[in-house]
Amino acid sequence: MRKVLLILGLVMLIQPVLALEHLTSNNFDQPDTSLTPEKSYYLPGDSITATYKITPKTDSDMELIGGEKDNPRTYTFKTSLEDAKWTISINYYLGSWTEDFSGSEVKIDVKYFYLDEQRKGVRSIEVNVSGKLPDIDSRLENVVIVNVSVEEADSNVLPPLTVKVVNTQKFSEDIQKIRTDADNLKAELKKAGVSYNESDFDEIYSLLDEAQNLVNDGKYLEADGKITQAENKLESVSSQADRLKAEAERDYVDSILNEAYLNLSVTQVALNKIANSKNYSIYVETYAELNSRYDELKGEFDDAKQMINEGKYSQAYEKLTELKPKAEKLLNDVNELRNKVENEKPEEGGFGLPSFQLSLPVSPLYVAAVTGAAVAVVVAAFIIRRRGRGKWDELR
Repeated sequence: MRKVLLILGLVMLIQPVLALEHLTSNNFDQPDTSLTPEKSYYLPGDSITATYKITPKTDSDMELIGGEKDNPRTYTFKTSLEDAKWTISINYYLGSWTEDFSGSEVKIDVKYFYLDEQRKGVRSIEVNVSGKLPDIDSRLENVVIVNVSVEEADSNVLPPLTVKVVNTQKFSEDIQKIRTDADNLKAELKKAGVSYNESDFDEIYSLLDEAQNLVNDGKYLEADGKITQAENKLESVSSQADRLKAEAERDYVDSILNEAYLNLSVTQVALNKIANSKNYSIYVETYAELNSRYDELKGEFDDAKQMINEGKYSQAYEKLTELKPKAEKLLNDVNELRNKVENEKPEEGGFGLPSFQLSLPVSPLYVAAVTGAAVAVVVAAFIIRRRGRGKWDELR
């Protein structure tokens, strides 16, 4: 019983702490801001001074934007300025509080204000910050001059104050890089044997020339727009080029594998005619190895085709580029075996080797089917070549 009474006594001694009411942008007016000097853009190292004034939207909000009794509301101010100096003033219903700070981040506690036991609140919070604009890595960045976060409030309750800062050297570097990338893409397309639309590259070079002229005139914001257009155009052409290069490489590797398959089939038939030759078992072993290589390459080729279907053109092109010499080597080895088998003469008077023979049909119908397949491959190869010539018409 004594323990229960002790606990009840401690609870009665605890002072209730009021939770801060959650704030949104509806509790504030649009901040009143100014910049000195005020310019459309700035350079790294420029000195700048900014004011940022926070005011409540209504009289009721005057009471909310501050804290409760014995429970102030914390405001955090941040800046990207170097050597930042701050002066922050809180203007209450009557009177004000002002303090100076330094550094990239400042926290202040906005306390309650009562007059004759009536809560009157905060009229405004005025922030003044000065410093130097920092270096930037890109050609154009929005640099934060004042960013405000408020305790127990939406994360974006007050908008940041930013300015545009340009890196003049980066403008020229980006222009040159895009021009070089465009040149390299043209060279890649020529090397891959893929046609391209010259007017697409003319448009890119024209945008870059305009951007360079704007840079020379100090019109960096306009120049940034032209460079961005050139970047987007090059990205579009590059994306289509990746697809067309992948498709052209796919068609070529496909034709090589088809030819290898056909010659394997012809070799298979020819092996039955030399079952009595002394090299028959060697040829059969070589044939099996080549057939296994074909199956492996065909599986990898099907994977590359699936990449194209999924829009993974760069990965598909790289995969097909790796497969190309392997497929060519396979075809060369198959042709070499075919020539040896077709020129091999059966031994006369020797014992047959039926146990080594492949179970292969040798009927005239089968030979006719193989011949028909050969004709089909030749026709398909001709169509593929004709079709490849017009692929870049899609870019027009």
